[in-house]
Amino acid sequence: EDCQMSNQNSPANIATARKRLQIKASQMKANAVLLHQCEIVTGTPGCYRQAVCQGSALKVSNQ
Repeated sequence: EDCQMSNQNSPANIATARKRLQIKASQMKANAVLLHQCEIVTGTPGCYRQAVCQGSALKVSNQ
């Protein structure tokens, strides 16, 4: 996710949200991510707008 705190801040960025999803998956020892969706949402407490990505962390092997 990427939060735009107010309308004066830089816009929420889907690329940043996608990268953070990959980092979280890596911390879970995943070596792949299946991206389900990304969207810009409003109404999140503390954020003017928020970029949110959802996906699955995967552990893929050669076997």
